[in-house]
Amino acid sequence: MKRLFHLEWRAMGCEVSIQLETEGDGHAILGAIPAQVESLEARLSRFRPQSELMEFNARAGEWVTVSDVLYANLSAAKHAARLTDGAFNPLVLPALIASGYDRTFAALTALETHRPIPAADWHGIELRSQPREVRIPPGSGVDLGGSAKGWTAERIADDLAASGACLVNFGGDLVARGAPHDQPGWQVTIVDPFSSAPLGSLWLCDASLVSSGVDFRRWMAKDGSAHHHIIDPHTGRSVETNVLTVTVHHPSAVTAEAYAKAVLLRGADEGLHWLDTRWDASGLVVRQDSAVLATPLFSSRFLSHSEQRIAL
Repeated sequence: MKRLFHLEWRAMGCEVSIQLETEGDGHAILGAIPAQVESLEARLSRFRPQSELMEFNARAGEWVTVSDVLYANLSAAKHAARLTDGAFNPLVLPALIASGYDRTFAALTALETHRPIPAADWHGIELRSQPREVRIPPGSGVDLGGSAKGWTAERIADDLAASGACLVNFGGDLVARGAPHDQPGWQVTIVDPFSSAPLGSLWLCDASLVSSGVDFRRWMAKDGSAHHHIIDPHTGRSVETNVLTVTVHHPSAVTAEAYAKAVLLRGADEGLHWLDTRWDASGLVVRQDSAVLATPLFSSRFLSHSEQRIAL
């Protein structure tokens, strides 16, 4: 008989939770996941000086042979940049460091900031599949950030799918494979960032749902200026936007993450209209003025728990 198993822990700078419905030994299956995630984080984290990513960044301008894991993440990140015309740009690491985000968010206090550094052109990420080599422009640096979370969530979900239906959540990057018994999917609730009350829910099955925003990971510099972690790659500054949070539904978590950044940079109205033209993508925005907007496809999936009007 199938049973539902649940695991929670902290990894990749966020809370991670996994639900798995299986006839097998769910405790043993899930018990192996944290070590798997730790191995991936050790390769992909910019906050670990000895990570493969940071050793790669130290050789910017050179062709570097990389592992299958790092190659897959860099390839996915460049593809996401292409899909968003550079609104999502993995070469924002120097800009993040200049803004003061040079350590894990938990360690941030009032920091010195430096002159903004626009991100290098993402077209400068060069990949060779045989052998697996990558080169980035001299002086640039990669921050995989949310794309690595989405990629990892998908990898874990794909592995778990062999054992049963699962829902993997890496700090708001959700990936569902299959559906619990007698359900159309996993019911996922979206909350109001102002009140934490439910805005509504949707059924997630064989798809991804990613939320991003400027309501979290904010800090003050010593000069009194406010900063957050969503960087405009064209200016190197924290993006100025009327979007507070955005949630994107898409088959791919990495693409959903990139699309969420693109909506934040474009603003609520232009961003949602742009998103509505993407293949099999939909989304919902909560604006800074608390208005809730959604694309038509997202509205058709969304079970509203609020009296608030939701429209594009």
